[in-house]
Amino acid sequence: MGNVNAAICRAVDAITDAIPNAIRPKKKSKHVNALLIVDVQYDFIDGSLALKNCPSQHQGEQVIPVINKLLDEIKFDVVVYTQDWHTPDHISFYDNLPLRAHLLAKDSKSMEELKVFDTAIFVFDDERQSRVEQILWPVHCVQHTHGAELHQDLSIVKSNKNRQVINLFKGYDSDIDSYSAFWDNMKIRETTLHSRLKGYNVQQVFIVGIATDVCVYATALHALENGYKTHIIKDACRGVDENNINLRLNELIAHGCSMIQTADVKSLI
Repeated sequence: MGNVNAAICRAVDAITDAIPNAIRPKKKSKHVNALLIVDVQYDFIDGSLALKNCPSQHQGEQVIPVINKLLDEIKFDVVVYTQDWHTPDHISFYDNLPLRAHLLAKDSKSMEELKVFDTAIFVFDDERQSRVEQILWPVHCVQHTHGAELHQDLSIVKSNKNRQVINLFKGYDSDIDSYSAFWDNMKIRETTLHSRLKGYNVQQVFIVGIATDVCVYATALHALENGYKTHIIKDACRGVDENNINLRLNELIAHGCSMIQTADVKSLI
């Protein structure tokens, strides 16, 4: 019987090893875990949309050593790096408002009234008559520019037999912004992130990066909708506006997201 059992075990192992891209939970781990590193890019740190120039006056670079410490000390099964990746004519840029002035809704502020950080309302002349509410930001994270690059001090890890790495570009449709790493803002087009995380059997995600009340928030909200156990690591995030940060985090808590500190992560892995 021993030889038979050994043969069965070898056969099961062979079948299991043949399954591509599947990461199985470690024996002592309750979950397969992913770290989502959101938009740690030059433009949000010392560039055209630096947080230090926003109402919060946060120092975006402060997230980098915290994230690097996490990458060094915690064995995440999957690590995701996201980047805003906008076209030069992107809808989110205040400077591009004249390109779409004819699409402003009747109940939107006029082109003459709108300012940077205001919300414009556009109605697109398509079969859905899509209505888009868009914050107008300074030009930022334009494709193939320095400002769109991940900050040089951020640790960039590689895939290996114990860890998969995903690089995800978002916001590259010129007429639709994409704060979340999972969906565009209109929820018309889904990114590949959910399918790839499910392919790796991920059940739990930890979210860090920039900005807490914009892309971190949107990514966490959609992670919850997709059924992931979701944590925001607060000391590894920085945001745009303190009041909005508090509102967004409370909203996420109401949806089941947990707010933790770096020191809490190891006990949850």
